Amino acid sequence: MSQDHLTAWLWATPNSNRVSILFEELGLHYEIVGVNIRRREQFAPEILAMNPYGKIPIVAWDEGGSRRVMFESGAILIDFALRHGRFLPSDGAARSRVLSWLMVVLTGLAPLSGQAHHWTELAPEKPTSAVTHIVGAVERIYRVLDRQLAASTFLCDNYSIADIAAFPWITRYSWVTLRLDEFVHLKRWHDLVASRPAVKRGMAIPDGARLEG
Repeated sequence: MSQDHLTAWLWATPNSNRVSILFEELGLHYEIVGVNIRRREQFAPEILAMNPYGKIPIVAWDEGGSRRVMFESGAILIDFALRHGRFLPSDGAARSRVLSWLMVVLTGLAPLSGQAHHWTELAPEKPTSAVTHIVGAVERIYRVLDRQLAASTFLCDNYSIADIAAFPWITRYSWVTLRLDEFVHLKRWHDLVASRPAVKRGMAIPDGARLEG
């Protein structure tokens, strides 16, 4: 299914990286619009008109004579994987496994890692109880992923949107003050995914974007 004039509003965030990695894996041609969240550009009227939540990533394209808009990285991953028939199995059991692990990433790994980043780095005050609690919660997810990867090359049988969703958060393990070397299978998976050319390209999009400024 054609997506004409495909545009992605992104910044140097893990959730944006999910979309840029998938688009690079799919070999799509798309325009990139940088949205600097540290300057609060995500609350500009033109962004809110597309996503009232004021969050990125956002993607839009022309299809069937109308303009389509999508937001929320998980929804974008599922939709584009289905459209292009890649990274989400057509088989019922295999698809169920990918969607289950995708939800672990979307509802557990990502939001808890984001909270850990807040308490370990961004918060002006860093109460020990809050840091200990949230880092412990992320560590539990790392151990769950590590056990899964002890028996599988990727989170499921083959490279999928579950891996694409997880990688940008795992590669920022320093945010949660954990050492990836302590999770042998997770580190092996991380290094394998990081070596993919499309992942390298996707992680560098938008060019020059930094969370620090």
